[in-house]
Amino acid sequence: MSLQGLVQALKESMTQSVTPDDFPKPLKSRLVPRNRATAKQLVRSSVLEDPDGVRHLFAFPAHCLLDMKLYQNYRAISPDAKQSLLKRKKILSVPAIPEVIDYDLIVDSRCFDNETVFTESGDPAWLLEFTGDEYKALIEDFSNSAKIEQFAIPLVSIRPNLTAVDQDEMEIKAAVETITSRRIRTRLAESIEIPPLPLSAHNIIMLRGDENAGAEELASIVESDPSLASQVISWANSPYYGLPGQIRSIEDAVIRVLGFDLTMNLSLGLSLGKNIKMPSDGVFGYRNYWREAVMKAMLMERLVKQIPAANRPFVGLSYLSGLVNNFGYLVIAEVFPPYFSLYCRYQEANPHVPAMYIERFLFGITREQIGSFLFQTWGIPDEVCSAIRHLHNASYEGLHHEYANLLYIVNQLVQSDGEVRLGKLPETVLNRVHLDRAKIEETLADISSFNEELNSLAEMLEKASK
Repeated sequence: MSLQGLVQALKESMTQSVTPDDFPKPLKSRLVPRNRATAKQLVRSSVLEDPDGVRHLFAFPAHCLLDMKLYQNYRAISPDAKQSLLKRKKILSVPAIPEVIDYDLIVDSRCFDNETVFTESGDPAWLLEFTGDEYKALIEDFSNSAKIEQFAIPLVSIRPNLTAVDQDEMEIKAAVETITSRRIRTRLAESIEIPPLPLSAHNIIMLRGDENAGAEELASIVESDPSLASQVISWANSPYYGLPGQIRSIEDAVIRVLGFDLTMNLSLGLSLGKNIKMPSDGVFGYRNYWREAVMKAMLMERLVKQIPAANRPFVGLSYLSGLVNNFGYLVIAEVFPPYFSLYCRYQEANPHVPAMYIERFLFGITREQIGSFLFQTWGIPDEVCSAIRHLHNASYEGLHHEYANLLYIVNQLVQSDGEVRLGKLPETVLNRVHLDRAKIEETLADISSFNEELNSLAEMLEKASK
């Protein structure tokens, strides 16, 4: 069967809702299990919409980033729009094959670098196999609806800085100098002007150093900030803590529910962002910042309690690390507003690429670098700074590694869609923090019963941040 015949057979099969098991023999002979393909061999696709509303299917190797700078004002279609497309075409994944869906196909030339190429079949479990020459000939045969361009950047060329902490300040300064507008550059100057630390956060940090401080002193600080006090009381009244509606004062919250350490770190985490607002733009209208923050904080708290007492990090600091782990995202939106929208478009078009690669490519730094640097400047405990800076580094064994390793585990558990799932976790990391998979599974099962409560807390924080 010719290549054009294969395309026609695939189109007809999908029209008839035929599964790969029922493909005609020449097409079925090309089916292979998904795990056969490497990232270099697998062709991914993204549907982008141009400024006139015309959609195009972009195909590129899975080990690459689609460079949105080359397609200004294009946007990836929303998840809902993609689901509508899949449902209409009666498929579960989008083949990077000409004329299978209604949009012109644009293929990156890197797709032909390998002897073997794999593309989606319509069923995520199975891929269609071609030689590189066959796939190129296929695109050329459909020149009316497909073309070849260059727009993919290999991720290996981007290389986020995961370990060289001593270079963070230099890289942040370089990013500010290179990217920001003249107005912002003048404001930040050479030393990188740091947003002021909210007074309540400053007072809590000072209180940490007072060995004689107790519930009364902490309550006094929290009560001096009415919005913060309201949030802490709402937190303590959550069904998650078992005393809904019974807490009327900060001292009650400290003594009866949260405890001094957790109240102090919760209050510190909630007050840190008072001078930095949630960005108006986001990935497909991203509004899950606080949902993710609350989930990670709760998981950190629960997992710490599963660790043997002799090896256990401080619960409050672990909780704070989870709550503010993504703070650098807000800082990037604040410091780099001209590029933030472009950054969101890159994330939408490249959902397979971890955010740190896109940040490194666009800004020269990652949210972890800038968040950790800012926290150090503000005097946030070193344990939290290390946790955030090294949360992607499974090999980190340096100072305060137990916090960083625990946050790494939690970050792997919380998926980009907001769901919590136990996937693959390196045994070396689990051993380093004295956790095993059974305890993690137990924690996930326990916390899943509090989804409604977590959503309520996240909604409260979202409203407070507007």
